Amino acid sequence: MIRAMLALCLTLAVAPAHAGPTGIPADPPDGLLELSEELVRETLGAPNTANFRRIVSFRLSDGGWAVCGSVNSRNLVGLAMGWKPLYLRFSSDGSGLRLARRIIDWPADVACRQLAMGRPLRTRGG
Repeated sequence: MIRAMLALCLTLAVAPAHAGPTGIPADPPDGLLELSEELVRETLGAPNTANFRRIVSFRLSDGGWAVCGSVNSRNLVGLAMGWKPLYLRFSSDGSGLRLARRIIDWPADVACRQLAMGRPLRTRGG
């Protein structure tokens, strides 16, 4: 039993991660940053208290866009939540951009660091 679990762990550890698109910093299309801020505000307890900083957009190799930055707001009780990283990914379809993924907190920081270093994003399954 222990050997089987160890073999499974080793298999998962050496299995290659599914590579996703890479990105380069670029000026976003009109309205993308405003849309990103609005989509983040929807997830906050007190959206009118949201402050954003270090907002950067990346043009993805698959034709989509990613927006990275930080958000700070207050919760419903009025306490400051502190700066949290954010990551929004937009995919491109024939009619425009649509939200494909929204992450707020430390996984967003990982995704944004990967993009900033020019490394491919990890994707699920496949």
